Amino acid sequence: MSKSDYYDDDGYERCVVTFFDILGFRALLKQRSASEIASMMSTFRTVSESDEPIEPVRRMKEARVISQPQVEWISDAIVRSRTVDVQQRSGPLSWELIDLLHIQIACVRNGILIRGATTIGPMHLGLNFEGPVFGPALVEAYEMEDAEVVYPRIVVMDEALEAHKRDRSLWNDGHTYSDEKQFLDKWLRRDGNGPHYIDYLRASYEEFDDPSIDWPTFLGEHKTLIEAGFDADPPARVKRKYSWLQAYHNEVIHEVLDRTPSDAFSEEFEMPVRDLFADLMIAKT
Repeated sequence: MSKSDYYDDDGYERCVVTFFDILGFRALLKQRSASEIASMMSTFRTVSESDEPIEPVRRMKEARVISQPQVEWISDAIVRSRTVDVQQRSGPLSWELIDLLHIQIACVRNGILIRGATTIGPMHLGLNFEGPVFGPALVEAYEMEDAEVVYPRIVVMDEALEAHKRDRSLWNDGHTYSDEKQFLDKWLRRDGNGPHYIDYLRASYEEFDDPSIDWPTFLGEHKTLIEAGFDADPPARVKRKYSWLQAYHNEVIHEVLDRTPSDAFSEEFEMPVRDLFADLMIAKT
């Protein structure tokens, strides 16, 4: 069956779907209390648009006024499904990427690494989001995350980006595709011929209230997380993930150093800016 065939079934609706895996969850269970893990898991309910309660309805068209994510999880597997076909067009893919960025920031700050894949396709959520949650889009996202994402990042599948390019219902109201592409180009990155993924280190800069303080602090937390991973002497397959993170992290630091004047000074950290960021480099292991 093609995706269009599924949409002929009233039980399915188009959603932006992300499947996550929390890396090292077994070790997390040994290191954190149940309340700490539960609090951390609530991060995945992040909503950037609206958290107003939805009144029970009897028809799908009544139910989908604004695009809202629904979250389900079992242990270290989490699924986010954001509805697409709603009355108020607001750019569901863009909003979901914003949410995913903030989830990544929160996870890093909690010492957690995640891996995920995002696509757009048919899902069953239930009329009032009562579930059960299933669908071809979830299968696609799961298979992508399991087989191709590899590193701790959130990949946006090419099929989702192609659908976004063609379909105005996926854009913010009043936007042209040029407006949408400008946002995507700033938030997504691609290494060679690999998949597009959320460039959370660079994109996070503008999300902080005071980036001159908060962004270097966040990069320091990112550095600490990676160094702790290496210090744990992980098996080779896990070490490769930390090596990818190290290269990504250091590339961002190099860019800052290259564009920072030698006489730039940080009043907040009371030191030259170049020294501040040089200290954030991760030494080769």
